[in-house]
Order: sequence, then structure tokens, then C-alpha cells
Amino acid sequence: MKRGARGLAILVGLGAAAPSPVRAQTTAGSCSVTPSVASGADACRKATDLFAFVIPQVGVALAAGNPVLGEGGTMGGWGRRALSVRLSAAEGFLPRNAVPISASGGAVGSEFGAARTVIPVPSADVAIGLLSGVPLGVTNVGGVDVLLGATYVPEVSRGALRLAPVTSPVAIGYGVRVGALQESSFVPGISLSVMRRRLPTENLAYTPGNDTLEVRNMAVTANTWRLVASKRVAVLGIAAGVGRDAIEGTAGMQASLTESVRGTPQQVRVALSDLRSTVSRNTAFVNASFGLLMVRLVGEYGWSSAGTVQQTVNQFGGREANGGYRYGSLGVTVRF
Repeated sequence: MKRGARGLAILVGLGAAAPSPVRAQTTAGSCSVTPSVASGADACRKATDLFAFVIPQVGVALAAGNPVLGEGGTMGGWGRRALSVRLSAAEGFLPRNAVPISASGGAVGSEFGAARTVIPVPSADVAIGLLSGVPLGVTNVGGVDVLLGATYVPEVSRGALRLAPVTSPVAIGYGVRVGALQESSFVPGISLSVMRRRLPTENLAYTPGNDTLEVRNMAVTANTWRLVASKRVAVLGIAAGVGRDAIEGTAGMQASLTESVRGTPQQVRVALSDLRSTVSRNTAFVNASFGLLMVRLVGEYGWSSAGTVQQTVNQFGGREANGGYRYGSLGVTVRF
């Protein structure tokens, strides 16, 4: 069963950032096993713990920091736009050890370990000006932008592992940004935004030898708010912000594993319905940009603080489920 356990870890790992967070929960529906003389308790507990460990990391990479890289204020009125294309990534930790899965008795705590792993999410974001706001001296107050985003996850097939979108490899996000101050020669831009980001719904399959492990209809969303300030001087710019993320992951798990039950080799089928992980986290970030005219190269560094710790039966190299993670982005922003 060691290969099966490693496959389960890889599947969940690939499937998958103020006041102290107060919400963190991972739940699952019914756990069923065939034949009835076997037990699915250990496989289902491991799947639940892996989900709790990995989903916050994927959510941090998905949420990232600034809604539009390098931008702090609103666009300044109808028809003004900014397009940002970027690669965001969280410095995560994925399970690295092959561990046995028991098909008899209750759940057994195992040490999955934790290997430092970069978790990337490519995306594109657009800010479109709606209202310029009310003039106030050398700035405007109350400008409004519409925010649109798209994340991309391609189909991947490597050996026994296959990752495939259920429908489209692209998922659309949306939000709104309201300006407290419009950036000008003497005034920084300050805005508050809310946005909902999503990853494409995915099916993942891992087939090592005679075992088959699947995570089906896996979806990850991040509902975010951000308070951002920015200022540009000549070709250089800086932006910084804080915010809050509400991250949710859902999926179902199915496994067909070769196991010895009462001394006789059998195919054990385990199904776990309605896996769900929900966490809230605080985040802070800084952007630095360099550019001429309408085009800027932007780098971002951020920290997503640890949320409420989720207790797990299994261990991950001393790392806690819903721990703190660094993240970063590199991209290009164009105003047009």
C-alpha cells in the first residue's frame, strides 16, 4: 500500500494566504468501503488530513496580493484600463513520504513529511474604470473600477499521473475596487477592493501499478479584500497593501487499492464524498515596479499569516495545516 499512499499524497498535493483568523475547518461526507470486511477509515482520514494541509497553500497562490500588480488607486474614469499578466507562486510544502494505508481497523497516524515546493498559478487581471469619483483638490475621491481575472491550469500527463480540467482550463474571477484617493503628482493612490478568484475545476488520477486513486471535481476559490496604497515617481513605483482571504476547496475521492484482507489479496474500493476545507487568513504584500510610458515590470513579495491551526491525525514534517506561507508574483502591467 505504500504506492497507494504516495499517490494519494501527490493527488491532493497537486490539486492543491490584523485580527487573528477565526475560521478553519475541514470536513468530509460519508466514507464507504467495499468489501464490507475491509475498513476505509484510514484512507479517508489521510485524504481529509492531506486536503486540510494542501488547500490553504493552493489558496494562497491563487489569492496572491495586489488585485492588479503595481496599481493602488483607481483608474480615473470611464474607459481607462490596466491589464496585468503574471505568474504567482506560494512557497509551499507538499507530502514527500510513502506511507502505508491500513484497510482494517481505525485511522492510523503517519508521518508524510514535507518537501519544500513552489506552487504556481498563472493569471491575467484587468481593471476597467467606471467612475472617476468626486474632485477634491489635486485628487479624486470615490472612483470605481470593475476587476476581472482569469486563472489557467493546463492538462498534464506524466507517467502514472494525469491532471485534466473538467470543462475549461480557464476560470474567471471578478470584483470591484473603490478609490479613497486617486494618485496624482503629489498624492498617493489608495483603494479598497473585493474580489472572488477561482481555479478551474479539475479531475486528477494516479494509477501506480494495480492501484487507482482519483480526486474528482476539485474546485478552489478565494474571496479576498485588499487595502492598497501606491505611488509612482518617474520610472519607479511602489505599492503596498494588507487584506483578508477566505479560501475554500471542495472535492471527492475514490480509490481502488490492492490490499491483503484477512490474509487474502483483494481489491478494496474506498470512496469519500464531499471533502471540504474552509479557512480564513490575513495577508500583507509589497510591489515594486519599473517602466516607461504605459508598460511596467512588477515584482511582488507577500506573507500570508497562519490561520487557526487545524488538528490532524497524520503529521507533515512538523508543519501545521493552515500554517503561514510566503508568496510572490512577477508580471507585466500595461495601461491603455
